[in-house]
Amino acid sequence: MARFGNLSSGAMVACYPGHGTHYVKHVDNPNRDGRCITAIYYLNEDWDVKQNGGLLRIFPEGWSDQVADIEPVFDRILFFWSDRRNPHEFNKGNLLFFHRYAITLWYFDAAEREDARRRFQKEKELKPQLKQ
Repeated sequence: MARFGNLSSGAMVACYPGHGTHYVKHVDNPNRDGRCITAIYYLNEDWDVKQNGGLLRIFPEGWSDQVADIEPVFDRILFFWSDRRNPHEFNKGNLLFFHRYAITLWYFDAAEREDARRRFQKEKELKPQLKQ
């Protein structure tokens, strides 16, 4: 069970340009870095996903025959698991000059985050030894 405590990332405010930009299928936390929940807040008024693209597609674990398609509607916030339970992608934006704006925040599992910090510290300590 996740223990959140007061752990969250800073907000990532992003502008995703049009011209066919997209994210391929991925997970936000493939290496157990502590991110547990992804939160995305959409800032795009009058967005037309058919014209502008930017649709978020989530591939829930265990649902090989189903996906969840979510439009970046203004003032919408969504939450999903950051790990391998929810691979996701953003489809290509159109060639029009529309930009998609969003704020993303991650909530951390306290124990997993501490484990990741320890692994990072250990790797950092080992690097000078490997160079000799």
